[in-house]
Amino acid sequence: MRGIGVDAVAIERMDIQRMGMHVVTRLFHPDEVAEVLTLTFTRRAEFLASRFAAKEAFVKALGTGFRGIAPKDICVAVDAMGRPSIVLDPAIQASMNLQSARIHLSLTHEKTLAIAFVVVEDGYGPF
Repeated sequence: MRGIGVDAVAIERMDIQRMGMHVVTRLFHPDEVAEVLTLTFTRRAEFLASRFAAKEAFVKALGTGFRGIAPKDICVAVDAMGRPSIVLDPAIQASMNLQSARIHLSLTHEKTLAIAFVVVEDGYGPF
């Protein structure tokens, strides 16, 4: 195992009206920005808070903080079943030595908080 990380974000901090689109586009991957704009107003802050918590938990698991990687370089996506994952550009993967790493992500939100938990494993053996 390379590392674990956890983070919690107050949902109210991620209100688009409060932050402005300039801040949103600096912190979030273009795919996340496009997705948040399709959501109802009440779901937007929850969506952004869970994504930002995932980004923070991920860099904590790496032990680097946001050195060598920007928040908008990290995309949080969900599959057809709703399972979240961290998606990185291949160039970012290479620069962070993550080409064969397995990244596990869990997200939750309850009332005022969004919480993310990340485990980064070295990528060997079947899974």
